[in-house]
Amino acid sequence: MLKAVRESVHKMTSHLQLISGSLEMEDYTKALGKTRETIKELHALATSLAGLANVGMTVPQDGAVVVPHGSTVVSHEDVNVDVDSDEVRSVDKNEVRAGHGNDNPKTK
Repeated sequence: MLKAVRESVHKMTSHLQLISGSLEMEDYTKALGKTRETIKELHALATSLAGLANVGMTVPQDGAVVVPHGSTVVSHEDVNVDVDSDEVRSVDKNEVRAGHGNDNPKTK
């Protein structure tokens, strides 16, 4: 999902540059068309960001967390950042408390 968001932002950036160029060339029809495409892309981006903001923040009871290969899984108590006991999020390696995480095997 994050890759799709990055691609969407890149497309919108390109569209905005084309709109700016069209306005400088006084091609208002072309600028209007690209603006409409950009608005559609912006709506798609908003939907993706809403999904990222709301996806996977808690684990269902008797559920599971799926992580990429080679990840270290630690408890909310093993990190230096505020994470609720029912919250799922990724943290940087430097945010894992010293001595924690090393005891947990990396995922295969």
